[in-house]
Amino acid sequence: MRTSAGRSKSSTVPYLVVYDAGLDLDAVLRPKHCHLVVEVMSPGSVTVDQIDKPAEYAAAGIPRFWRIENATDEIGGLTVFCHRLDGTTRSYVPVGAHQRKLAVSDPFELSLDLATLL
Repeated sequence: MRTSAGRSKSSTVPYLVVYDAGLDLDAVLRPKHCHLVVEVMSPGSVTVDQIDKPAEYAAAGIPRFWRIENATDEIGGLTVFCHRLDGTTRSYVPVGAHQRKLAVSDPFELSLDLATLL
C-alpha cells in the first residue's frame, strides 16, 4: 500500500489490510480504499509498529488500526489493541484491548478465539 506520508518513499506493507470488496483486484491499493490495517508486533519492530506505522497510517487517513502483540503479563497469549482515527487530531485513539477473545462489530462482525492463532 502506498501512502503519501511515511518513513521512506517505498511502500509500507501492513501485515493485513481490509478494504472495500468492490475494489478491482488489479487496482493499486491506496489508503482511501482501506477500512482497517493490522500489524503484528515482533521484538525487532516495537518502535516501528507502535509509533512509526500508526502515525503513517493516521496521516494517510486510514480509519482503523489494530496491533497484535504477544502478551507479557500473567494472562499470556495474544492481545489485540484496536484504535480508531480521530478526525480532528489525525491520530489514533484506543477503542479496546482484547485478550483471549477478539469480539468486535466495527468495521465488521468478528469473534475470534485468539489462542487458536498460536
